[in-house]
Amino acid sequence: MMSKSRSSALEKNYHKAILILLAVTTIFRLFYIQWVELAPDEAYYYTWSRNLQWGYYDHPPMVGFLIHLFTTIAGQGEFGVRLGWVFIGVLLTVLLYRMGTKMFGSERAGFYSALLMNLSLLASTGAVIVTPDGPQGLFWALAIFGVYKAVDSGRRSWWYLTGLSFGLGLFSKYTMVLLAPCILGFLFSSQEGRAWLRRKEPYLALLLGLLVFSPVIFWNAQHDWVSFRFQISHGLEIKKAAGLKHFGEYWGGQAGLVSPLMFLAVIWAMAKSGIEGFRQQKKNLLLLFWTSAPILLFFAVTSLRSKVEANWPALAYFSAVVALAGIGSEEWSKWKKAKKGFAWAAGLTALLITFLAHLQPIYPVVPIKAKKDPTSQLYGWRILGERIKEIARTMEQESDIFLLAPRYQLMGEGMFYTQGKYRVYLWDNPQRIHHLSKANEPSVGSQAIFFTDGENELPQGLESLFNSCEKLEPLIVRRNSSPIRTHPIWKCTGFKGLQGKRP
Repeated sequence: MMSKSRSSALEKNYHKAILILLAVTTIFRLFYIQWVELAPDEAYYYTWSRNLQWGYYDHPPMVGFLIHLFTTIAGQGEFGVRLGWVFIGVLLTVLLYRMGTKMFGSERAGFYSALLMNLSLLASTGAVIVTPDGPQGLFWALAIFGVYKAVDSGRRSWWYLTGLSFGLGLFSKYTMVLLAPCILGFLFSSQEGRAWLRRKEPYLALLLGLLVFSPVIFWNAQHDWVSFRFQISHGLEIKKAAGLKHFGEYWGGQAGLVSPLMFLAVIWAMAKSGIEGFRQQKKNLLLLFWTSAPILLFFAVTSLRSKVEANWPALAYFSAVVALAGIGSEEWSKWKKAKKGFAWAAGLTALLITFLAHLQPIYPVVPIKAKKDPTSQLYGWRILGERIKEIARTMEQESDIFLLAPRYQLMGEGMFYTQGKYRVYLWDNPQRIHHLSKANEPSVGSQAIFFTDGENELPQGLESLFNSCEKLEPLIVRRNSSPIRTHPIWKCTGFKGLQGKRP
């Protein structure tokens, strides 16, 4: 049996280890977020921060609020846009450490919970690339921790932390709603949890969450429920191409997101926590099971109806890595060499994949054609911004100049990489912000630079809004001398106004 002095020494070692992990990952990320250009979706979310409202066509507003806050603090560059997600990574690391420590009574379990998540591609990229998944993941984990503390300590106040976290998670991304049935399943299956079903606090927590989320509900009510309808259609509507093909793609995407060997490990941890949780009525294992496996299975079933993006089930992995770290810490001494070898291989493989994924945008080492390399979406936007500004300098300076693009991601890149010097509009997409409409049209006589990423002709109806439109030499973006995108560009003069032709 381990002596108290040795146990205390080990706890201090894990305290030091978690501080080192936080320092290394945070310092690296603070530099890294300045080295790579904004991805198209990141640039789109940046446009939200310049036009704050309580909802948007595709998501709730949290991502826009956070970008606005941190760009106000740290400036309008890539650093300011992404800084909030670095801090989310810090908070999530600390939270997972506390979850593992408290749920398994072990500093070792806490440290490995935090380490495993930081090794995964999912969390590592989520701490440097701006998506709604970042804040949602933090509030998801915080809500689960609140439930555990409430059931474990019997203190009612923890339910209000859960409710607040639930609301803020919904304020970040709609899939947070899946937490409610997961927690309900846990309460029904746990003896200690069933006692809480007869008390008011869980229901007040739910109401508190909905109260926090209510501005998004009211916004949707005022906009014909556009965001809710889009997400239901996007995620649950049956698509013609759905079936076993998408089902297989779903599991392959999950293995790639977490890394193949670690994915097998977390699947094992989900199954183990469910079996042992139900058999021994262990509340920690039951809670971790109910907040991981059902999420993964829900989206697996969804993939039979519609294509599921790889990041949608990301919520499942926070509890899964805590379960993996906790069970592994308790059983490590009993494992045979083969099982330990697999564990080491899973961790090192995840580290290697994550390292290569971070290196690839800066220095391509994986031999992929530049045009097919997914990291190429992080390249060439500064060049586009400089080309647009160069064209603008050749235009009549006494007339206003605005930018026009057919896709919302292009609109975002144009706004960000011209430093907001020109008003930017979106062509023919009335559901999204900055759509060119009679409510926000530029002044008559203005000039425009229309740019796209592949189409060689102007969209129907656009040219008639101007006195003339001149096609310029397209910008070909190259990476290591290989073309990855072509941006046709037009210079249009004498804007006539929309004249009632467009909504």
